[in-house]
Amino acid sequence: MKKLLFVSAAFLIAATSFSQTEKKKVETKTAEVKTTVKKDVKKATVKKDVKTTKSIDVKALPAVETRELEAVKPAQLEDVAPNNGQLVTPPPAPALMDNSKAFEFKNDAFDFGKIAAGKPAKYDLFIKNISKETAELTLVQPGCGCTTPEYKQGEKFAPGETVKVTLGYNGGAPGNGSPFSKSVTVTLKGYSPKVVSFRGETYAVPTESAPANKTMEGLKPAEEAKH
Repeated sequence: MKKLLFVSAAFLIAATSFSQTEKKKVETKTAEVKTTVKKDVKKATVKKDVKTTKSIDVKALPAVETRELEAVKPAQLEDVAPNNGQLVTPPPAPALMDNSKAFEFKNDAFDFGKIAAGKPAKYDLFIKNISKETAELTLVQPGCGCTTPEYKQGEKFAPGETVKVTLGYNGGAPGNGSPFSKSVTVTLKGYSPKVVSFRGETYAVPTESAPANKTMEGLKPAEEAKH
């Protein structure tokens, strides 16, 4: 009986020892697997980083020499000849000829006298070519918006011929009488401008009709008086 108990105890101790030994083996293998997995993951990460990382070789750029540019005046750029680089003086503008030696102006200082305020009025300016060349009327410029010119821009007229320019005035403010004086600049090609003028005085026009004459209304016509 004692021998059987001893054998059972020995068997139990051996089984317990075996169980603990297997447990340690399992834990050891588990730890090894975890370590291996960690190493593999680390290696994969390192490989991925290596694949995605590009090396860039930075080469030293040669030094660039800089220097200040000299200021060049616009006039110098325009006056430099293309071949020899010498400064060229631009030719002077052609002088305008005296208009009084080539043209006769009629009504260049016109007087309207008295005109009704607010009612437009106009007159004709005549320009006769007394030169030996064909002339050209290029522009008629009024001094203000109250004056309206009527003419043919670019009209040419031979020696001895006359052109007409009609100048209109708007009559000023309606109902207000006052003197006025206006100017107009006439330009003929190649000649100095000619300034012509006109003046006058406006009188106020009554807005209401004259009062009726009661005395005249009481008089009968001569034919009625006979009857």
